[in-house]
Amino acid sequence: MESSKWSFSSFRSSTAFIAFTVTFAVFTDQFLFAAILPIGPFTLHERLHIPEDKVQFWIAILLAVFGIGCFVTAGPWGWYTDRSTSRRTPFLIGLSILLGATLVLWFSQHIALQILGRALQGFSSLVVWATGLAVLVDTVGCKHIGEYMGYIGIALNMGSLIAPMVGGVVFAQAGYNAVFGVITAVVGLDILFRLIMKEKTPFETTSVAPLQDDLESGSPDTKEKEKIVVTIETISQSSSPSTLDLTNITPSRRHLPSVIRLLNSLRFCVAIWGVFVISCVFSAFQAVLPMAVKTVFGWNSTGSGLIFLPLSLPALLGPIVGRMTDRYGGRWFATAGFVLLGIAVTMLRAVEYNSRSQQVLLCVLLFLCGCCMTLVLMPLAAEVTHGAARLDAKDKEKGIESAGSYGQSYALFNMAWAAGNSVGPVWGGMLLDAAGWNAMALSLGLLGFLSAVPVALCLDGWMFEKKF
Repeated sequence: MESSKWSFSSFRSSTAFIAFTVTFAVFTDQFLFAAILPIGPFTLHERLHIPEDKVQFWIAILLAVFGIGCFVTAGPWGWYTDRSTSRRTPFLIGLSILLGATLVLWFSQHIALQILGRALQGFSSLVVWATGLAVLVDTVGCKHIGEYMGYIGIALNMGSLIAPMVGGVVFAQAGYNAVFGVITAVVGLDILFRLIMKEKTPFETTSVAPLQDDLESGSPDTKEKEKIVVTIETISQSSSPSTLDLTNITPSRRHLPSVIRLLNSLRFCVAIWGVFVISCVFSAFQAVLPMAVKTVFGWNSTGSGLIFLPLSLPALLGPIVGRMTDRYGGRWFATAGFVLLGIAVTMLRAVEYNSRSQQVLLCVLLFLCGCCMTLVLMPLAAEVTHGAARLDAKDKEKGIESAGSYGQSYALFNMAWAAGNSVGPVWGGMLLDAAGWNAMALSLGLLGFLSAVPVALCLDGWMFEKKF
């Protein structure tokens, strides 16, 4: 009997189960967000009585509100996550917010309540990303975070892939309430897994990329090949009265918030910018594709859901890209991804009329866009993790007590993603209405091309730094 209890307890705190729980939480978050997308053009008009010529406007607004909900709560929640005695507590708090958002979106029949539901959904999404990813890095360590972020990428994209298909098909066959019945079932599983999960204590030995002066001065990184390994023994020695020189630690540095110090890193800021761009492009597609295929191809809600299939399938390559990022660095993966993204998105201008060849062309180009997003997102997420690890290791090396920076690092990641979620739908939706499909595709393509430059120069450290 005791052996059985021990086995279950070990399972609850196992790396595999914790990683699965965090991954499923990301899937649930995206599933709730994306299941409503293909039915939006129909429910806004039929259920909320929005005029058809205003539907695209309100789709963009609702998606932007989701991003705003993430953005405005990211900083305080990241700070709370790092200072909470348990990651599990804030992780579970997100459940009540997620459930509340689901119920509001389900039963509301007024646009104001839909806006409230999307804002709550944005807050719950923040909890998943800021707290869930902090739990993940506590469990697997920085050395393997690229590979595990690949699984997170799969969950994110599978939610984007499966949810619109399920939402569109279920809505067409069984109606509005059935869609939210499926969503509630997925949320129920998420609740079960989070309650079962038992978090591990953070790794006592952390191997990180080199610590750079850019965390304090914003200058490019140096000595890329060096590694710093911080152990509890080293920390205790450096923190002892006999070895710690308190005169070298100024009060301003000691008390400077981790968020400010992270943003003082050039390579960290470039990673955050890249996250914003990917989110902007991805959410722009989410806003315009259902309406575009309905207008150009005459597809129903099922087709509006299926169009996300080619965009999301490449996420299955995420763990492979993440593993290669851990081994070789992410600079050239991310740079190539942004350049190819610019090409693929710009070529979407060739989709202009309804024919089989045009439908195939759209699917092929969306598949290429999905491949590019996978190439870009894994290195960027790994860099965000390493930025927090470098900061924490530097504090420990100096004997500075710190609550850690992972929660705040991922909060900044989420703020960038949320900002993209706010800008992308407005950018894509409004530009589509005002200037047409070609102008929208060209503008997003140029954004990809321009973003390749700072990524090539700064990700993984300054490109032209001399190696000794």
